[in-house]
Order: sequence, then structure tokens, then C-alpha cells
Amino acid sequence: MTRASATRRSTRGEARAREEEAVREDEMTTTTTTTDDADAREDDDGSDDGSESESDGVEIELRDDIDVVAEHERAEAEKAEKEAREEEEARAANANGDGDGDGDGGEEESKEDGGEGAGGEVIAAAGSRGVVDVHALSRYTFGTKRARGEKDATTAAKLLRMKAQYEREGKRRSVGGICMVSQHRTPHILLLQITPTSFKLPGGKLRAGEGDVEGLARKLRNKLQPELEDGLQQYEFDIGDQAATWYRTAYEPQLYPYLPAHITKPKEEYKLFVVHLPEKCYFAVPKNLKLLAVPLFELYGNPQKYGPEIASIPHLLSRYRLNLD
Repeated sequence: MTRASATRRSTRGEARAREEEAVREDEMTTTTTTTDDADAREDDDGSDDGSESESDGVEIELRDDIDVVAEHERAEAEKAEKEAREEEEARAANANGDGDGDGDGGEEESKEDGGEGAGGEVIAAAGSRGVVDVHALSRYTFGTKRARGEKDATTAAKLLRMKAQYEREGKRRSVGGICMVSQHRTPHILLLQITPTSFKLPGGKLRAGEGDVEGLARKLRNKLQPELEDGLQQYEFDIGDQAATWYRTAYEPQLYPYLPAHITKPKEEYKLFVVHLPEKCYFAVPKNLKLLAVPLFELYGNPQKYGPEIASIPHLLSRYRLNLD
């Protein structure tokens, strides 16, 4: 081999080594860019932000430092001012009617249309069950109250306790309330979050001989209303139509929206009711629970996260006309 040939071969080897090194640098740059993009996507998705909640709903801020008595007094003052203004307008309308000579007839017609005072309100409410007024989330005040411990730490423990109760008392009867609020003119459902992956509607187990509506009102007071010692008058929940009935046919997590023909003794009967919330009120939630407002589109087709009962709510509400704030 001549010295010239050896020199050319050495030159070609150095060029090839430089090309390979350049390729490796390009690959390292691409890998770094891909990793950075992935990290950015992970931050955008919120999957690595340390958040405890697994829901895409709005976590409602529960204030434990709020002066509930002052809030109540402010709300009562606004209510009194509104009533005084309405009374003044009614007197002016009656005066105009008397001047036209048909005041008595107008008053009688007003009573026929809906009555006065509480009677008129009851009649109007009873005649509008196909319509649900959904008020803005910002209209409500949220606070906390003493914790109410969950009886069962796991689903398996709940099923074991249910079996023991069934042998003593028979079928378990449970109720849940569908409470709606509006956020950005989108209906949201109020859910209680027990654990990062466990959600439920406000409600619970009925007592022996207790009616469905009576029991649901009691459960809603326990879960959502201030304590009596807070000095606030507890309001009555307006419980509307029964929207669905679910059945537990065995001691297992699965519930069914029908009773199979071969099942004569279901273990649990779970009824869902639409709850008509007032325009303004104060909610107080046990400190060990979180209150979420989850949009309907998040619940729709999402039984893996929320369970089939909650995921069915968008279907159940499709027969109602929702008046959104």
C-alpha cells in the first residue's frame, strides 16, 4: 500500500466518523425536543399538577371563615326590599284597575291564575314540573360545617354491611337528588366527592317507613344545609319529579335501571329525584367532603369515572326545559 492510498483511506474514515457524530447529535436534539413537548402536553393536561381531584368539574370553594349570620341578614334585607317593591307595584296596578272600573274582575282573574302569597307559589310550582329554573353558581354562598364520617371505607365494606342489614330489615331504600346550577350558561350537576375517584349525589339511605320525598329532604339538609346552631333558618328543598329507579340485584357494585324478571327480591332500590333549587341560598358542606359542579357534557357517556347512575343524568334531563341564568 502506498502512502497516498493510506492517506486517502484515513481521510475517508475521518469524514465518515464526522457524519455519524452529526447524526447522533441530530437524534439527541430530536429526542430532547420530543421530551420537552411531552412534558408541556402533560402540564397542559393537568395530569401532573398534583391535583387530588380526578374530575373535570368546577371545585366549589367552601369558605369556613364566612360570617353565615351576616350573609343571612343581608339576604333577608334584599328579600324584604324586593317584597316591598313588588307590593308597591301591586298597589299601583290595583289603583289603575279601580280607575278603569274593572278592579274587582282583575283581582278575581289574578286569583284564578295563581292565587296570592304562598298559595299562588305552590300552584305555579306544581304546574311547571316540566321546566327547571337553573340559577347561576355565583348566586349561591358556600361554606363548611362539621365533618360527617362515611360509614364504609371501601365498596366491599359497604356491600358486607348491606348484606347484614338486608337480613335484619329487608330491601335497602336509597334516594339521590339531582341539583343543578348554571356556569357560563351551561348546566352543572352538584356532586359530593368522597375520594379522588369516588363521587355521589346528595342523598342516602332512608329510614324504615320513611317516605321518599321526606327522606330525601332530610338527607339534603344533612349534606347541604347549615347547622341549626349557626342561627340560620333552614329552607325547604323543592323536590320535583322522580327521574329514575335503579336496582341492586345482588351484593355487588353494579346497579340496573330496571328489575330483571327473574329477580323478586332486589337488595336495594335507588331512586333519583330532580331538585328545584331556590334563586339564592347558603350551602354548608361537611368538611370531609368536596362539593363539585360537573357539567352535563362531562357526565355524558362517562360511566367509568362517575358510575352509570350519575352518567345517565343527561339522558334523564332531556325531557325537561332548562331555564339557564
